[in-house]
Amino acid sequence: MITRLRAPAVVRLCALFAVAATFVLATTAFASAAGTLVIQHAGQDAQTYDGVKVQVIHDTLNVTSPDGKGTLIVTRAACWYQHKIFVCLPTAVTLVQGGNVHALDLRKGTVYSNLNATTQTLSHSTTQLPPNGILMTLETQKGTYINLVGTIDKVTQ
Repeated sequence: MITRLRAPAVVRLCALFAVAATFVLATTAFASAAGTLVIQHAGQDAQTYDGVKVQVIHDTLNVTSPDGKGTLIVTRAACWYQHKIFVCLPTAVTLVQGGNVHALDLRKGTVYSNLNATTQTLSHSTTQLPPNGILMTLETQKGTYINLVGTIDKVTQ
């Protein structure tokens, strides 16, 4: 008997593939001081942006498109250290694009960053983050998945 997947299961499966693709892209993203951002809207093809700039500016995480026309900003998050990895659960994210500011309606998300001088392994995982490495995944209430893999270009206090 063949079982058909319901629409929510298909969306979750597509999101899982997008996250897996992001991990595969991690190897190339870590080679340079930039990141790869993958955005997967529900029911649409994934959009991949290579060469995004990742900066921490005054306690906000800023991810800027290569052309500088759009910036995703994590403005608020609950953060702690898990061994030597800095883990954050974002609670407020905005998109600045074309002179407009749009708050994203987050369902959930996690940011892992390695602010150490040596490569660190995520707890209960084989995933490794190089020095200044970052890994982020967000899900909006509309079912859009946003995944980032790369290195932090700049930290400004």
